[in-house]
Amino acid sequence: MLNERRVLVTTLLGTACGFASWAICSRGMGLDIMWLFGVLLVLTNALMGFTIGISSLRIHWMAHGAVIGGLFGLVLALFTQSQGLGFWWPFILGPVYGFVIELCATVFFRADVDAW
Repeated sequence: MLNERRVLVTTLLGTACGFASWAICSRGMGLDIMWLFGVLLVLTNALMGFTIGISSLRIHWMAHGAVIGGLFGLVLALFTQSQGLGFWWPFILGPVYGFVIELCATVFFRADVDAW
């Protein structure tokens, strides 16, 4: 059974992490980010949050968020490297964002995984 509240919370948190990535790149790192790449960062992180929300892997919630975040971080790292924006920041921030999304959803919002 799908927990709609969990999907909504994780998707919104993923979107917030996407805006944080955009701000870190443009203001914190001083990179010249085109508007289209910023939108791609936000959508990729929103998709990561959605995937965390619908996933029902039977692993501990800490590892659950970090693993899915790591997969999305790797894909985003390969893209950003090809665009000249660096490799390591999305590769590191992917699992961190995944863990934070899972932490907020599971602990703070009490939206547990509905595993089958």
